[in-house]
Order: sequence, then C-alpha cells, then structure tokens
Amino acid sequence: MAHQPGKLGKITVGKEAVGIKIILKEMDKTEIKGKVITVDQPAYILYSGFSDMRNFVRNLPEDKREGVTATEDTIEGEVKGFRMGLQIAERNPFSSVVYTQYGQSPFPFRIKVFFEATDVAKTDFHIEIEAELTFMIKMMLGNKLQEAVDRLTDQLGLAFAGKISPADFDLNDITRYN
Repeated sequence: MAHQPGKLGKITVGKEAVGIKIILKEMDKTEIKGKVITVDQPAYILYSGFSDMRNFVRNLPEDKREGVTATEDTIEGEVKGFRMGLQIAERNPFSSVVYTQYGQSPFPFRIKVFFEATDVAKTDFHIEIEAELTFMIKMMLGNKLQEAVDRLTDQLGLAFAGKISPADFDLNDITRYN
C-alpha cells in the first residue's frame, strides 16, 4: 500500500487495526517577492551584470574569493559548511535572469531577478524567490527570507547608485548605509 505524506495508514497488529500517521519531510512551495526599487541605470547595464556569474566573483573582496569558482553560467562556493552554488536557468535579455541551485543544496530553489526599463536611464528592479521548504525550516525562518530579500534589494540599490561597493554588503546591518 502506497502512503501519502500526512495521511493515515493502517497497520494490522494481531487482529486489531491501528491508525498511524506517516511523517515525512513534506515540502511546501514558498514564494517571496522583494520590494521594487527604481535604479538610475539602463536595464541593459543591470542585465549585463547579472547574466554572467563571473561578475559576482569580480565583486567579491579578495579574502572571500578563495574556493569560489565561476563560469558564465555557474558559481559555486562554501556557505556555512555547505558546498552550494547557483546556475543560470534562463536569460531574458534586458528583462530578467533566473537562477537555480547548483551542486549541493539543502532544498530546491529559484531566484528571479527582474529589470523593467521605465525610461532610457531608469529601471525598476526586484527579486523573487521560490523555494521548496519543509514545514520546520519554514517555521524557523519565518519572515527572515522576506527581510533578507528586501535588505539585499536595498543594498543592490545603494551599489547601483555608487554609494557602496558590492564587496561591502552586510545583510545584517543595512542601516549603516543610510
């Protein structure tokens, strides 16, 4: 008998049927849409920066580059003991880039970066994340994923404006740049 996650099954013990709950790591799709910021850059400039993974390595501080490898389509490094990475799954010139997990990942995810030209030199920018998270991970993270996406968006906006270097990103303390 095939069991479905979270459904009751029956086990026969002697002549008695006993109901049991099958507990599996049931994954739930989580979607996070970051805030939209307007950047004083043309969409093609933003797209060019996000559509080649080697650009991410170029913007890392020298001491953080060790163990990070990148090609045009992939980047991989160690994050909190996990060897993780991103790969580009889709490129839509001057409008979006979609990344998926590459290598080992504790859960499947997609990161979508959008660029919408509102003027010749102005672009609306935002990030969306889709992740398959277990209920436990989702409860532990709470609103932290939304906060992290919004902080990242704020810091990218500051970097696009030339107020900070991408190497100076600190998702824990966005206030020091205001």
